Amino acid sequence: MKNLSDIVVLFVDDEADILSSLNRFLRKEPYQKFFAETTVKALELLECHDVAIVISDFNMPDMNGLELINLVKQRHPEIVPLIISGHESVGKIIESSHPRTIFRFITKPVEPITLRKVINDAIHFYRYEAGENTESLLTKTV
Repeated sequence: MKNLSDIVVLFVDDEADILSSLNRFLRKEPYQKFFAETTVKALELLECHDVAIVISDFNMPDMNGLELINLVKQRHPEIVPLIISGHESVGKIIESSHPRTIFRFITKPVEPITLRKVINDAIHFYRYEAGENTESLLTKTV
């Protein structure tokens, strides 16, 4: 079983301020955090690290978050993908047209407590899908 410190979460957003904020309010979380301002950088990080979760902004300049997630899932089907957007309508479109593509859709602005809970849910799901015993995780990740 992977320790929480072995879990890698990759955040992708073209706004450096958003990534900086995420880094700040998640700094005490035990999992590893990587940040990419471009989808190209995100794909490079995916090739170098054993990423468990990808959290991508939907509106990116070179490809949108759903296109990135589709590419990630082709190359790394075990990764748990999430999308963040300031437009709730984007989430409804994604969920209706691609119901199993993403684990969760998160609307901006994201409350730190909510984001921590969603990430912990994604970690739990990742471990469950990997066949790990997740009963003891509830006390460790909540």
